[in-house]
Parts: sequence; C-alpha cells; structure tokens
Amino acid sequence: MLQQNRQALVVEGGGMRGAFTSGVLDAFLQQQFNPFDLCVGVSSGSTNVANYLAAQQGRTLQIYLDHSLRPEFIHYGRFFKGGDLLDLKWMWDVVEQEHPLNQERLFTNHPEFYMVLTHAISGEATYIKASKDNILDGLRASSSIPVLTRQAVDIFGEPYFDGGVADALPVHWAAQQHEVCKLMVLRTRPQNYHKVSSKGDQLLARYLFKQQRGFAQSLLTRTQRYNDSVKFVRSPAKQKILEVCPPDLKNMAGRLSKNRAKIRYSYDVGLETGLKAIEDWYKL
Repeated sequence: MLQQNRQALVVEGGGMRGAFTSGVLDAFLQQQFNPFDLCVGVSSGSTNVANYLAAQQGRTLQIYLDHSLRPEFIHYGRFFKGGDLLDLKWMWDVVEQEHPLNQERLFTNHPEFYMVLTHAISGEATYIKASKDNILDGLRASSSIPVLTRQAVDIFGEPYFDGGVADALPVHWAAQQHEVCKLMVLRTRPQNYHKVSSKGDQLLARYLFKQQRGFAQSLLTRTQRYNDSVKFVRSPAKQKILEVCPPDLKNMAGRLSKNRAKIRYSYDVGLETGLKAIEDWYKL
C-alpha cells in the first residue's frame, strides 16, 4: 500500500546542461537533504538522480569534466561516417571501470527511483523502476538521443531511446501515479523557456522514423507535451510544486558543451541554487 502525503523529485535532462543539476544535488548531499519518497529522472537527469541516491558527491561533475570531454565520447567524424555522435556504451563501460556507481548504497533505504524511457517503436513513455538488473542499461537508454545514437538500447527484449522524446518533464506521471502532495522539479532550462516546434523533429518523423509511426508521432507532439508540463508546474491542481531553474545566463553550459569553464560555472551556480532550494522547500 502506498504511503500518503509522499514527496517527489522530478529531474529534467539536457546533456551537459545537467552540470547545473549536479551542483544542485551535490548541495543537497552536503546538507544531508533528502525528503523524497519518489525520484524520477529523464535522460541525464536519471544519471544525476542515481548519483544523488548513491550519495556520490562530485561523481557527475567528474563525468562531465573528464569522461564527457574525452574524444571517444563526442566524435563528429565518427558520426558523419555513420556511427554514433555520442558513444554512450563506451561512456558507461569506462565510467563503471574507473568510478563505479555505488549500487549498494543506491538500493539501500532509497526512495523509489524511476528512469523515463521512450519505446523506440510505439513512441510511448515507459517508466522503469530502477533495480540492479536494469540500472546501467536503463541509464544508458534514458540518455540515448535518437540519431545522435543510432541504435536503441535493448532492455528485457524491448528497444528504448531517450525518455525526453515521450515525457521530458514527467510531472503529470509523478503526481497522478503516486499521489504525492509535494514535488520539487529540477529543470535545466531557465524559467522563461518554452519549447517551440522543431523542423528537425518533422524531418526525423517524415524520413528516418516513418516506419515507426508511433515514435514519429511522439516526435511531432513532444513540444506540446513539454509546454503542457510546464503549465502544470505553474498551476498544479492538488500538489504543492517547487520549480528550480538555472538563471538565463549565456555562460551556462549547453547540451553538447565541451567548454570546461562553462561546465564548472554551471555546477557552481547549481550549488548556490541548491542551498536556496532547500530553504524554499521548507517554506512551501
């Protein structure tokens, strides 16, 4: 039976923009702040949540400043020859060898942790509860951006891509499925950001994914879903929601940023924002 009055954390993705989120969550770890019964992560947000629940302060920052900047990870020459722009399999293999995720800590007395994925054929959002059997493949699938990574990730016989296609800001799901009374939503976009329709999505849906009609339709409608989620955050029906956003500054890291200074700056801004978020949470 589900607990009543549960509290949830929803974490948006965004590639290297997640350096901001890693700063917020490291601030939480510094202050031993974790009131959450449920955590939901999308794309790089899933990785941030995993490191937070494993209490591995600084692990995400190390991934951003080290592994993400190695030439094996982002390789445009490989991409133009038909390979992956982002070699996430290499990334996860190397990170696990050099700085493994503390799964024992993560799965001991932790909140429910769900990773958001997009089914590569149906285009539907799938919310997978993390376990030792699926955590590493789930994190990789959650960040496998279509086209930038050519092949979907197989999990228990089903193909999945980045959860950001089907549900980039899963606030409806967290609120409806788990009857939480209070949510914190960590975004990697400034508060004034709203998604606009992308010609790129239209081209992908029309040409590259025309055989996967469900996935193509999900691409075409994700802008509206995202903006609807933002509206829900601003005017919740039942829950109290705290929205935590980065400032609208040009020197923050972008999705595929390889600029160490911007990544580090985004992290430092996240640390400051995280301390304020703790204060705001208790006032909510």
